Amino acid sequence: MPEVEYQELRDRVIRENPFMTYNHIEVGPVRPDHAEVSMTICRESTNIYHVVHGGAFFTMADCCAGLCARTDGRDYVTQDAAVQFIHNVSEGTVTARGSVLSRGKRICLVNVDITDQNGTLLFHGTVTMYCIRP
Repeated sequence: MPEVEYQELRDRVIRENPFMTYNHIEVGPVRPDHAEVSMTICRESTNIYHVVHGGAFFTMADCCAGLCARTDGRDYVTQDAAVQFIHNVSEGTVTARGSVLSRGKRICLVNVDITDQNGTLLFHGTVTMYCIRP
């Protein structure tokens, strides 16, 4: 995909994914087999202990993995995920960075790490994406 098409993919996700908007997730750089999303922590993204809810981390990882997979121009849905919650934070901005580990005819395996603004690893995930339109 040419650079212009990555920008179009990024813009389409921002425009057409209300779930990301609802969850305060912003799309960052997108390039071949890589993507980044971030979220500034707000009250709605925390749990009863006032730290980021695990579902918010998972949502970020899932959205980031989908973006990574779609950099080949095809459409994907999540098939499976294995995640590890490592640390947590109560304020600031968290960033998910994803990269494709393996890409097949129908399956794309994506690694996603979420860090805080100091670079501390908070979450690690491996997400299997399934191509619905090869």
